[in-house]
This record gives sequence, structure tokens and C-alpha cells, in this order.
Amino acid sequence: MPLRQTPAYALRHYALGEADLIVVFYTLEFGRVRSVARGARRVRSRFGSAFQPFTRSELVFFEKEGQELTRVSACEVERSYYESLLSPEAAAIAAYFAELVIEFSVERDPNPPLFRLLGAVLSAIEDGVPLPVAARYFEVWVLQLSGFLPLISTCGGCGGPLEAGRWVVPHPLEFVCRECHARIQGARWLSPAGTALLTEILKKKPADVACGAGRDRGAVRRLAAVNRLLIRGHLDRELRSLRYMDRLRRGNQRLRFQAAAAPIPRAETEADGELPDRLVADGPAEAGLSGSLVTDGPPSSER
Repeated sequence: MPLRQTPAYALRHYALGEADLIVVFYTLEFGRVRSVARGARRVRSRFGSAFQPFTRSELVFFEKEGQELTRVSACEVERSYYESLLSPEAAAIAAYFAELVIEFSVERDPNPPLFRLLGAVLSAIEDGVPLPVAARYFEVWVLQLSGFLPLISTCGGCGGPLEAGRWVVPHPLEFVCRECHARIQGARWLSPAGTALLTEILKKKPADVACGAGRDRGAVRRLAAVNRLLIRGHLDRELRSLRYMDRLRRGNQRLRFQAAAAPIPRAETEADGELPDRLVADGPAEAGLSGSLVTDGPPSSER
């Protein structure tokens, strides 16, 4: 029974019996690994918070030939992103990232750039990068590292160069020019600003993207729709976490509408007739919650 040790991120966990957990990890050296943690559900578990989603730990596990599940021997926390993922929106993003990694990775097939991508995007969220920008960055790079991001410089239909604006078509999933898209139904338009955002994502770190093309909310929404089509096309289904984020966003929009329509108490009315601060909105919510052209993975401060 070999003993393995590697840095790992906990993605999700499931109950097993009355006291145990099955934990899904993404590890640096072994890729996606499922492991049984004995006694992890007990109040005084020796593992503590090591299995909280996207906690980075030094994982030690036993592996037995012929068995899919490994067994956790030790899991020492190195870094936790718990506080930066406390809000409902951030927690939903974390669940979305976990589902993307699980769906676009192969068990026991290591992909070090994908491991570094997790750390880069989680650190960016912790440093204040807007969630929609972080999500676009993560989506684009998961597609790129999995080999599913279409060519962005040439038309997939005629092979000619693409303009700043282009379309993505579902069958096959490719970027095409104006002439080719007219012959295909179901195409999604990616504006020149959305294309600029995509290009920056493939060249820059998340914080630099947030300060550049990521400031254009329209571009972020356009790229969200295109990424969603690409992801759904490759998986042949919608992700559960994405449907949950849709419901969460609609609920938030209803709450903002109800707050704006509520009568203003006289005590809150300003002397000069201005509205109180609680009714001042900075615009509608982003339409999506969820992205450096190099061969060995995205730019990251954790390399």
C-alpha cells in the first residue's frame, strides 16, 4: 500500500456512513483524487477544516492497487480561502469552479497548470478582483488547458482571419467570421470588446485583466454567454452550479427591485430632498458569474 504526498485543494466532499467522508481533491502530482477520510464527520476530528472547499493542504494518502478510492492518512492545512468565499455569490462561484475542475479533468491525470490556475484565481478573489471577471478568467483557462478553446485568430469555417467581432457556433464549436456564421444557426456574437477581454485573459494575470478590459461590463456579459455555450457544448449539458447561480442572480434582482420600490420613511428623507444612500444603486447585476497565451499554463504568482 504505497504512501503518497502532494499539495492538494479540496473540491467537495460526501458523507460516508455515520462518521466518514469521501473527499474529492485536485492535487499537483496526481490530478483528481477521491479519498476516504475516516472519522472526518466526528466533532473532534483530527482533520479540522482541511476538507472545506478550496482549502489548500499538504495531503498524505494511502493508495491500494485495484481500488478507486484512496485513504487519507494526514491533511495539514497550508492556506484557507474561507473568508473570501463567505458571501452567497462567492460560495456559488467556488462550487462552480469545483464542478468545472471535476468535469474537465481526468482522475489520476495530473495537470500542474490547472492546479496553479486554482491558486491564481482564488488569490485574485481574495485580493478583490470582481467575481464575474475571475469567473471569466477561470472558464477560459479551463477550456484552454483542456484543449477545448477554439482558435481565436482564424475562422473555423473558411480558415480566413477573424475580425475583432466574431461568432461562436455550436456545431462544431468554433469561432467563425461574418460570412460563415450566416449559414449556421444558433451562433453567439462576441463583440470586439469581448474579444479584447478574451485576448487579455490569455495573456495577463487576473488582477491586470480586472484593471483593463475587465472593466467593461458588457464585454464580461458577452464572454459569459460565449463561454457558457462552449462549456455546455463540450459537456452536452448544463452544469448544476450554473443553474443555481442563475436562480441566485434572479433572486438578488428581485430583492433590489423590491428595495427600490419600498416607500421611504420620513425619518430617512434628507433635509435637502436627496434620497438616502441605501437607495443609490450602481447599476444592474452582472449577467454572468463566471479565464495568458503561454504553453505551460496561466500566469500565476504561485509558480
